Amino acid sequence: MKSNLARMDLGIFGLSLLMLGFGVVLVYSSSFAVAQQKYGGADFFLARQAIRAIIALVCFVVFINVDYHVWIRLGNLGYAAAILLLLYVLVAPNAQAVKGAKRWISLGFVTFQVSEIARIALVVFLARKLSEAGESIRQWKVFLRHLMYIGVICGLIILEPDFSTTMLIGIVGISLLFVAGSNFFHLAAVALAGIPVAIYAMLGTSYRFRRVLAFFNPGEYKETVGYQAYQAMIGLGNGGILGQGLGQGQQKYFYLPEPHTDFAFSILGEEIGFVGLLVVLAIFAYIVVRGIRVAMRAPDKEGQVMAFGFTLMVAIYVVLHSSVNTGLVPTTGVPLPLLSYGGMSLVFTMSAIGILLNISSQAQEAPQGRKLKRKRT
Repeated sequence: MKSNLARMDLGIFGLSLLMLGFGVVLVYSSSFAVAQQKYGGADFFLARQAIRAIIALVCFVVFINVDYHVWIRLGNLGYAAAILLLLYVLVAPNAQAVKGAKRWISLGFVTFQVSEIARIALVVFLARKLSEAGESIRQWKVFLRHLMYIGVICGLIILEPDFSTTMLIGIVGISLLFVAGSNFFHLAAVALAGIPVAIYAMLGTSYRFRRVLAFFNPGEYKETVGYQAYQAMIGLGNGGILGQGLGQGQQKYFYLPEPHTDFAFSILGEEIGFVGLLVVLAIFAYIVVRGIRVAMRAPDKEGQVMAFGFTLMVAIYVVLHSSVNTGLVPTTGVPLPLLSYGGMSLVFTMSAIGILLNISSQAQEAPQGRKLKRKRT
């Protein structure tokens, strides 16, 4: 194992630790004003994020050193546990609800969002099942069975309700079916069938419908439902090319709601500027590219699917969070991986990256390593 660990991807390892540390700094910079007003201490969120960062670091090291095949063997159990937890937050009378959404479980000393566990469990479970399915995934019945695995998790999450997480997990799940070799026409049929469902989900509830209206007409709704997006854009504009300086931004002083969670990217842009944002995005891009490389060199199909799934999660969360903050998509609550404050997301993200690094430590040398190739349909 030591010889394997010596071969792990040091680029992902080092940059993940860098972003973990920088995230603690950013959380303090973006949250101290809110913390002082609401909780009587500027370091309220800093202390909690620091504790989570320590837990995340411990989990990171543990998952790096545990053979990823252990998690594959536990894939069925993890998937079943995720379903039970999702059911629990929906039906348990003492499940914690925030703004009408029942997504969290509180253990007293820590609160976590169940969908964070579900997304990791689903990737591990699909890695096992898709490996077992092999070439039979091209058959319609087998494809539908694996689609059902994804649908159960997504269906329970959207009932919380949490449309953005449902969409993200659905994209990751379908992508894993694609890289595993599913028939293109099966995937296309699902995509076409999903379009009206997605439209209904976006427009079928009043608050989502108002967000869509605000997206297409931001000026008219900038004082109401479009307020967050409008203030986020102001923050990015204030940052200019080089930024106001870390800790010097003004939008966190009660202009921009949730500056340390859903709009961390805007605060970051105001304080480190356009150039700084490019550096941060370049780091994430590097992690994603190296993650795909790990997937292509994984020693087996389970490793391929897991590596690609965890890498894609990071990529999608970064893209959606930054798109919301720059007004490219309607407002939705998605954290910026490693940099936003929010529950135990940091712990689960670092755990997933730890698994990715364990896969990289067992990667085959190119060009003999297995490739994520698909057969023509």
